[in-house]
Amino acid sequence: MLRLRTRLGVVIVLILAALIFYPTQNGHADNEIKVAYDGDAIRFTNPPVSINGTTYAQARPLLQSLGLTINWLSSGKFSIHKSGLTIDMAAGSATAYVNGKSQTLAFPPLLRDSTLFLPLRPIASLLQITVQWDASARLVALSSLQGEDGVAVQSAYKVIGYYPSWALYQKYDSSKLATAGLTHINYAFANIENGQISLGDADADKANFAALRKLKAANPKLKTLISVGGWTWSGRFSDAAASIYARNLFADSVVAFIRQHGFDGVDLDWEYPVSGGLAGNKHRPEDKRNFTLLLQTLRDKLNAAGTKDGRTYLLTIAVGAAQENVGNIEAKNVAGIVDWINLMTYDYHGDWEKKSGHNAPLYGDSADPISAQENIDFTVQAYKNDGVPAAKLVMGVPFYGRSWTGCGTADHGQYSSCSGSTDGTLGSGSYSYATLVKQNWAGGGNGYTRYWNERTKTPWLYSAANGGTFIAYEDPESIGYKAEYVKRNKLGGVMAWELSQDSGLTLLTKLVQNL
Repeated sequence: MLRLRTRLGVVIVLILAALIFYPTQNGHADNEIKVAYDGDAIRFTNPPVSINGTTYAQARPLLQSLGLTINWLSSGKFSIHKSGLTIDMAAGSATAYVNGKSQTLAFPPLLRDSTLFLPLRPIASLLQITVQWDASARLVALSSLQGEDGVAVQSAYKVIGYYPSWALYQKYDSSKLATAGLTHINYAFANIENGQISLGDADADKANFAALRKLKAANPKLKTLISVGGWTWSGRFSDAAASIYARNLFADSVVAFIRQHGFDGVDLDWEYPVSGGLAGNKHRPEDKRNFTLLLQTLRDKLNAAGTKDGRTYLLTIAVGAAQENVGNIEAKNVAGIVDWINLMTYDYHGDWEKKSGHNAPLYGDSADPISAQENIDFTVQAYKNDGVPAAKLVMGVPFYGRSWTGCGTADHGQYSSCSGSTDGTLGSGSYSYATLVKQNWAGGGNGYTRYWNERTKTPWLYSAANGGTFIAYEDPESIGYKAEYVKRNKLGGVMAWELSQDSGLTLLTKLVQNL
């Protein structure tokens, strides 16, 4: 009887140990530990675990994401390599030989059922990679950035730029983006045809895809994503998400597309589920739930492709800034699936309204007669209140301005009744920042004067001599406030729409410097 109880006790201990070391494989578990490197999520077949207060991660996916290779030697010994660095270690041993010199780790690597797990902090220390723990998101953030003295510094944020197909026709020089400090480029846009992803502009896409490959060769850490939909091509999303068959068809086509064209992931820009967007877009009340199901299908297929290809594929979305947009997606569930969410925090006001207002106000202004809730801070808090971790929210910043004409002189045209809109260089009532600089309007030329709203932290231009023209836009000062907001609120970074509108890289450079 004693022997039976002893055996039973051993079995129970083994079961408990297995449960502790091998947590649920359910990717939606609330207590799952996530790991990201320079802002990109690392996908594991065996999820990370916490042992004695230290996070252990599956070795091969971790090292591949860090740009290292691993070779097994014998008797549990292995070697980690990258250019100029070799680390020799053994499972169960706290001694590591870094280029032949021994160092003692706080925790040893562990081998379980032929799967090697590495302690994150000790390994990161060997590689001069910083580690930051975000308890609210249960995220271990790794960063490779180093200061001038070679010592690793705190992780930078994502700096994402949308690069449109039409930049080719504007003869935009994309080569300068290789050293601009971007972490990710979203190429806009791919279309949806017959339920599958398709080229948006075949001629432009061919040339632009080649340019993106050159950019990545010049900056190996740069990631590129294909963005699907946008304002013009969101009409078929509802059908693509409507059934299991349709979701699998679309997801399979996306995997094939990014493999064929060399992208690191996909960004869905559905404008918008359930309601809104371009007239004629198809909508369903079920879009809210179906969007989540479509993203989960994509996530599963991207993970499977990544495992087969030995890499990680990204999945992101762009979402609207209005309260209606927040309510029309299952924000918390979606956040558990995607790598991050790009907030289109601009177009709060435009020439579709009768009164002038700011395009991307950081904070509300009680003097705004249209809505004091139409501002970036309100949008960020709304998504957070709906269950999205701050680290998964990326603030959108416009590189263009919105304008009106026939605006009264009171308060220099701000919040004024206006009679119409300007022709604009980007379309009705819209100017690129590059145009405002080139025309010297932002510098006070041609009768324009710059003003500043201390509440919204945004500038505007006004010219009574030019028909009472009011232009709400961004400049380096407002960009600086937006970057500080991202850091203070621990958001995931900044997304810019779009790169060709800042041809001198003035706004992008300010973003990078401040982040």
